[in-house]
Amino acid sequence: MEKLKIETIPTKPIDENCTVIKNEDTKEAIVIDPGSDVENILETIGDFKVVAILATHGHYDHVGQVATLKERYNAPFYMHKEDEFLLNNELFPGFSIYLNAKKPPKPDVYIKDGDKLSIANVDIEIIHTPGHTPGGCCFYLPSQNTLIAGDTLFKGGVGRTDLPGGSWEELSKSLKKIFSTFPKDTHVICGHYQDTSLEHELKFNPFLRGLW
Repeated sequence: MEKLKIETIPTKPIDENCTVIKNEDTKEAIVIDPGSDVENILETIGDFKVVAILATHGHYDHVGQVATLKERYNAPFYMHKEDEFLLNNELFPGFSIYLNAKKPPKPDVYIKDGDKLSIANVDIEIIHTPGHTPGGCCFYLPSQNTLIAGDTLFKGGVGRTDLPGGSWEELSKSLKKIFSTFPKDTHVICGHYQDTSLEHELKFNPFLRGLW
């Protein structure tokens, strides 16, 4: 069995979580949501070779350093096609400057619901979870029972739906889908702030009340 290490970097200035999955046997790495703070991301990558860059969604605080990593490692960029319009929309005036973000490149690979990827001998299942954005996705690592949720689900909260393409109706469906698909003890790496579990959120997240 491959020896995997998952490291999360809360990138500044808004504590967006970039996740680096390392295969310590092959010395390859997958980077998910490199939004800003690229020096810390590169330090975490270390001497591993980045073989893929994935984005849970297209907001600049999650893709602002994709271009930097592509230039350095020539790794393919994976994202859902329905979020491609966001790569030309910084959401707020000056947001890219605030994040020190570079304009993101066009995705090399479009992901969709139900895709099962194997990258660096790491199995990743794609779950399309629109609501925060139209093309928002979560990534499930079955070997680790870990869900990388982006901004779909937070500890004690959920993603906002008032930005371009957002929809509370769609987000509600996506949340139901997550909780009906994965084990309750699934570990969740959120797009911002602390990790959690599905079980914890079922008990304590006020935004989930009334969805079932």
